[in-house]
Amino acid sequence: MCREVRAGSALKFGASHMIDFNLKVFIAVAKMRSFTRAAKLLNLSQPAVTHQIKNLELALRTRLFVRSQSRISLTQPGEILLKYAEDISLLYTRALEEIQEAESRVAGDVHIGAASLLGTYLLPTLIGEFRKSYPDVNASMLVGNSKEIIEYLQSDVIELAIVSEPILLSNFEVAPLYRDFLTIIVYPGHPWTARESILRDDLFDEDFISREVGSGTREICLKALDLPHKGRTPRTVMVLGSTEAVKMAVIAKMGFSIVSRLAVRSEVELGLLKEIPIQDVTMARDFYVVCRPEKNLSVPAVRLKNFLRDKKSLYERNLPI
Repeated sequence: MCREVRAGSALKFGASHMIDFNLKVFIAVAKMRSFTRAAKLLNLSQPAVTHQIKNLELALRTRLFVRSQSRISLTQPGEILLKYAEDISLLYTRALEEIQEAESRVAGDVHIGAASLLGTYLLPTLIGEFRKSYPDVNASMLVGNSKEIIEYLQSDVIELAIVSEPILLSNFEVAPLYRDFLTIIVYPGHPWTARESILRDDLFDEDFISREVGSGTREICLKALDLPHKGRTPRTVMVLGSTEAVKMAVIAKMGFSIVSRLAVRSEVELGLLKEIPIQDVTMARDFYVVCRPEKNLSVPAVRLKNFLRDKKSLYERNLPI
């Protein structure tokens, strides 16, 4: 499930509160195909979103959505309204951009999506830095798994996506942003901390705290360590659904784990966790910025894309231990 991180207060849809609020809510629900997700995107309660849609349906004297237990879909009048509502939003955004260009300033909204790791541990800092240069740009970010984020990009819910490989998309631009290395972590005082490095076979003699099936971190581990190795696998004592939970379990001396170096930077600096080098094994994955061609992006999205492109030194700088 996606969650949202916001920088600034404006919403992407309609680019301004001057666009009829009912229409902004309608576009969000239509794009997300969910009242709950639209509420999160718009920073509203679900009853508030439902109320806005009911008001719009009353004003137009027609149903805009067909509601079922699992999802919603647009009616024919809803499809018609969505087409014109998007046109209204786009025209207003272009008008704003032309005015800002005439005044030599950049302002407006940009909505992005990011895979959980970078959306949690890297992008908030980068977006904060970006807004120092463009204080009139309001950014909001959906955080979820890469599959969800790509779906939102293809549906034009977001303009920029930051996701991990593989990326199989046509008619989209893809540029490298960050190479993430995984690392073995243990609690201070673990026997491995007295060694310069460990061997792959050492992993089978200690209790292991694993991420859940389907986790990108878990998949990278299995591939890089070629597991099962010689018929052996780590002695898994716990399976957890988040990096934060894994870190807390290791700090509590319940075993070792393998996580992103980016995710444990603070704990390592504070001495709460220790990184352990492993011989002849590199565990890494690449993250990319994905978007439509520049001509299809808003001015704030273009500026953010270029800002992230200039940060791609992060791609080479995050070296393994």
